Amino acid sequence: MSLCDQKIFQAQFLEWNQSIQRFLQSRGLAQGDAADLTQESFIKLWNKCKEVAVDKAGAFLFKVARNLSIDHFRKSKTRLKYQESVNLSEGHIVDGQYELEAKEFKARLEEAIDTMTDASREVFLMHRMDGRSYKDIASFLDISVKAVEKRMSKALRHLEQKKIFTKR
Repeated sequence: MSLCDQKIFQAQFLEWNQSIQRFLQSRGLAQGDAADLTQESFIKLWNKCKEVAVDKAGAFLFKVARNLSIDHFRKSKTRLKYQESVNLSEGHIVDGQYELEAKEFKARLEEAIDTMTDASREVFLMHRMDGRSYKDIASFLDISVKAVEKRMSKALRHLEQKKIFTKR
C-alpha cells in the first residue's frame, strides 16, 4: 500500500483536503490563498509519495501546509516593504510623522520668507521657487548678476538664522 497509487492518494485527498484548508484559514490566510496552499501541500505529498507512509500522510500535509503559510506571510511582508519603498521613492507620503514634520517645516519656511527684505525675498523666490538663473533674474530686475548674488546670499543667511537650514 503506497501513496503513489492514485486511488490511495485520492482517498487521502478526500480525507485531508478540507481539514488542511480550514487549518490554513485559521492561521489567517484568505480562503483563496488557503485553497492554493492546500493544493501545493498535496503536490508536495505526491512528489514524496515513495517516502511518506500512508498513516503519516496527514502529519506530513499539516507540516507542509504550516511551512507554506509561514513562507506566504514572509513573502507578503517582503512585498509590503518593497511597496513602501517604491511609494516613498515616488514621493508618496506613507508615514504620518513625516507628513507632520513636512507641514511644520513648510510653515517655518513661509514665515522666514515673509520676514526677509523685499529685495532678498524677490530674488530667493525667483531663483528657488521659479527656477530662474541669476542672469535671468538680473535681466528681469534690471540689476547686475553680482547684485542678485548678494541678495541671494542675504536671503540664505536669513534662513540660516531662522534655523531653517544650516551650512554644510
